[in-house]
Amino acid sequence: MVEEAGMIRGRFGDTHVAPAPLFDVGDPLAAPPFDAHEVQFRMPLSLSALLDGMATAGLDEDVAAWGTTYTQLVQEQVLRRVQEACGYAADPAAPDVGLPARLELAAVVEAAVPGIDAARWHCHVYIGSTACVLATGERFPVYVPKIQRGVFGLADGFHTRDVRELAEREFGVTWGRPRPSAKLDEIVDPPWHEHVDPSAVRGVCPGPWDVQGVRVVADEESLRVAAEQELFLRAELERRESEPEPSPPTLMERYAELLGDAAVSPRSR
Repeated sequence: MVEEAGMIRGRFGDTHVAPAPLFDVGDPLAAPPFDAHEVQFRMPLSLSALLDGMATAGLDEDVAAWGTTYTQLVQEQVLRRVQEACGYAADPAAPDVGLPARLELAAVVEAAVPGIDAARWHCHVYIGSTACVLATGERFPVYVPKIQRGVFGLADGFHTRDVRELAEREFGVTWGRPRPSAKLDEIVDPPWHEHVDPSAVRGVCPGPWDVQGVRVVADEESLRVAAEQELFLRAELERRESEPEPSPPTLMERYAELLGDAAVSPRSR
């Protein structure tokens, strides 16, 4: 039985199919269609700092090897998860309803963002403006609201987790919270988080091609929530530090507590 959940029709798992290629990223003359959509996935700043330090130390081959390994992760994992989370086409009879469809996808990896001197590793996932409905084979425009909402859960739940695990295997690093109020993990051993300025940003890259579809930064929502939570927690920690600690109970007060109502604390008289 087909279920309808909100604006999406279909069963769970209907979109779990292999995506189709949008264009050949290995061809230097190829490019995404001008009306393609784009999703940007970014790495934690401390990992970019580590790779930046490796490049400065002349470890270009190791940095290139990371780029190859990360590109493989993007091709094998990120594209599949974008298909699963966002693989819907707009029903022409009801444009606000998404139908399970096979997306056309392609991705490129970059190590820099224009205007930022330090490394900023990230990837661009390009999504074709139309998709093939799995049930009928018809081609309709992709269901844009699902792109805009579907990728937010992928950023922290999958992409960042996969990147952390990859860095652990490749470089032997340890991730953790860089400060008591932090809500996001960074590389703490070696302490590459210390090489990241607190005011530093991941940056938004315009990408190698100018596309006219929607552009979504996948980790934007999770970073916003984490920043709000850190501000709240930092204020709470500062409040606790500023409050005087209560004096320990006297011997008579402890005795009164043990006796309950049968005794009265001297401080209450």
